[in-house]
Amino acid sequence: MLTSVSVQIEILVIQSIIYFVAAAVPIYLAFISKTKMYNNDNNHFKRLTIVLASFVLMQGFYHVVSYFGYKVLAKGILEPLSFSILIFFGVLYLSSKARSKSEELKVT
Repeated sequence: MLTSVSVQIEILVIQSIIYFVAAAVPIYLAFISKTKMYNNDNNHFKRLTIVLASFVLMQGFYHVVSYFGYKVLAKGILEPLSFSILIFFGVLYLSSKARSKSEELKVT
């Protein structure tokens, strides 16, 4: 019993570290999108990467809070908040696709 709890705790720690490392990629993309990318949809790309980074960071915080034993905070607040951020990311992405399709139809 003790070894299975120990393994679960190790998995939570490893998952939280992986999420925080994975959040570095969209954060870096958000920073370089201001200076290095010169397309018209630059601000929208930056918004998408910020929302994606916030989702990944929220998942990392979820695992850290769960590691410390605050299951109600993790399952009751952070998990639904993470899910809503992911839904917001999807809506933002689909709206950008619809807007680019409409602009493409206007041009042709």
